[in-house]
Amino acid sequence: MIKASRPVPAGLFSTLEDRLCELAPSSWFLMVNRLTGKGSLEGYFESEREAFDTWPDLADLFAIEEQPLAFNEVRDRDWKEAYKEHFNSWSLGSMHWVPEWERGHYVAPEDHKILFLDPGMAFGTGLHETTRLCLGAMMRFAEKYEVEELRCTDAGCGSGILALSAKLLGFGEVRGFDVDSDAVRISIENAEANKLASITSFRVNDLDGGLPAESTDLLLANVQADVLCANVLSLLYAVRPCGMLALSGILTSEANETAEVFRRRARKAGLQVSLQRKDDGDWSLLILEWE
Repeated sequence: MIKASRPVPAGLFSTLEDRLCELAPSSWFLMVNRLTGKGSLEGYFESEREAFDTWPDLADLFAIEEQPLAFNEVRDRDWKEAYKEHFNSWSLGSMHWVPEWERGHYVAPEDHKILFLDPGMAFGTGLHETTRLCLGAMMRFAEKYEVEELRCTDAGCGSGILALSAKLLGFGEVRGFDVDSDAVRISIENAEANKLASITSFRVNDLDGGLPAESTDLLLANVQADVLCANVLSLLYAVRPCGMLALSGILTSEANETAEVFRRRARKAGLQVSLQRKDDGDWSLLILEWE
């Protein structure tokens, strides 16, 4: 196993983080030293050739150099544990998302809920803006409705954080799916670690196959804008009357165009929906609610 790395200027942190989110799952990640403020791009690969095969996805962000990457041999155990440096506990309201390896040490108020997560390499920890936006929308929905009899669906489940959080919030039926079998495996492992495996469901599927008509009350789709727009009808028709569709993974520069696609197709389909937008940094959330 080899480690590939290169320095990253502080002014590039946000742009690089957004690109890595678009590419996820990926073997690359951004490391930032909180004391010095210095950052580096790092990745773990079986060979230098494998690293260079993925480099074109990121090369345009950096100056052209004859040797853009430095390489070091690492022990396999170090590679498997490296992602843990990126995941710290955080909270929103009465919900807490905590690394599995902090179980037994993390303390929250008695009436708060904790979801323990081991996201694995390159899957969602909830720290990215897109996931935070979806979690906020879900919590507001749960405050607005009695959710015990409602279904929540997480389209593009990643580490399972949205679906498992929905179950902790009291949703009656919760399911998630992803085109990546590793994402589904990690979601199931996180469900088992939180004793939620018997009351949640995760499957390998794409948006079109995973969303039968009027199948859910709250649909969370944290995927790229182009994928959302390509599956607009499947997403719209999957939500039951009086439900809500939360779309994220959308750059603010893409938000107006994406919103117009969904607004236009909803109108053409005769669906009465309201549309709201919420931004966090360079990312947007679109919320469609059935009237």
